[in-house]
Amino acid sequence: MKNLLYRSAKSAIKKRVLFSNYFFGIAIALLLSGCGYVIEGSNPVLPNEAQTLALLPIQNQTFKAGLETDLVEQLSRLLRSNSSVKILTSGQADLRLKITLLKLKTSSSGLSKDQISTGVKAILQGEVILEDMRTGSKVWEEKTLQVKLSESGGNDSDTVSSVSLSGSIRELIKQFAKKLYNRLFTTF
Repeated sequence: MKNLLYRSAKSAIKKRVLFSNYFFGIAIALLLSGCGYVIEGSNPVLPNEAQTLALLPIQNQTFKAGLETDLVEQLSRLLRSNSSVKILTSGQADLRLKITLLKLKTSSSGLSKDQISTGVKAILQGEVILEDMRTGSKVWEEKTLQVKLSESGGNDSDTVSSVSLSGSIRELIKQFAKKLYNRLFTTF
């Protein structure tokens, strides 16, 4: 009899612990989602409850050919991995993303001595505009979206097809695409 009561009490405690862990997990998830945090590998949604996105041809005002092609490839890969986003043409999409690459600075062109001495290898700057085609208004605009590649940065070049670009420039483009993707879904 004593053993039966012990098992019953132990079972009730387990149920309470499981329920409190479950409740605590849900509470933490709700708090994090309310703060704009996105769990890695999740499928964040577009701003303004949009379902579709058009990626306009990227304008390249730098003197380095091929940057726009590789940026389109990187962005497309990131967007295709998000099942909550559907890519459509400009006339059909809820949102339209315009990107202009403005400046590319490398140690051979444009970086200051201070930047080079601090370990900067390259800087890419661009302008990004996200427009809501349903309302005709700008959702987000960033005049100077910038990424820097430092000497400590990796040199992962396996994801970009262009062989005319150096590994450093490829990594810079990859970082630019990731930063743009994160801003699009979390800090627009």
